[in-house]
Amino acid sequence: MKKWLDYVLWSQPAKVVYMVEVEVKLTPGDLYDFNLRHSYSSVSGILATAVGLVGVAYGLYAKYWLLLIVGAILVVYTPLVLLLKANQTYSLSPAMKKPLKYTLDEKGLTIGQDESSQTYPWADIVKAVSTGRSIIIYTTRYNATIIPKSQVREELPLIIKEIAANLEPGKNRIRS
Repeated sequence: MKKWLDYVLWSQPAKVVYMVEVEVKLTPGDLYDFNLRHSYSSVSGILATAVGLVGVAYGLYAKYWLLLIVGAILVVYTPLVLLLKANQTYSLSPAMKKPLKYTLDEKGLTIGQDESSQTYPWADIVKAVSTGRSIIIYTTRYNATIIPKSQVREELPLIIKEIAANLEPGKNRIRS
């Protein structure tokens, strides 16, 4: 009897339930980081940069200045436009200037601001990724929740654990 009881008690890993609550205030830099990650993780973003770099290299090698200029524009254009877009989005959206409250628990991700909140069940989360600056949780293919690492330093390990415990492994692309 004791062996069976030990097997039942100890053979199943216990699921530890966490609830992590953080409050963050996004900055234009956080939006820019998201825009860069989103753009350069697509084929078109990578291809445009590669073509630009080849254009610059060949333009320098062959002294073909028009190709050099076009290549430089391709390389510089995307990051510059993304920076301007991040600053414009931040300045035109009053909601961006207010703190956001994120709650991660076994139910999902809840985003709250002022008196309103929205919960996204883990099954509906598209993916979670990380950059050097942020944890990004995609709630749709194009929309995401940005959690700046600099504002959640103490809670960051718990946030990563909560995402790993509840999100399907194929959707979790966070590197610690």
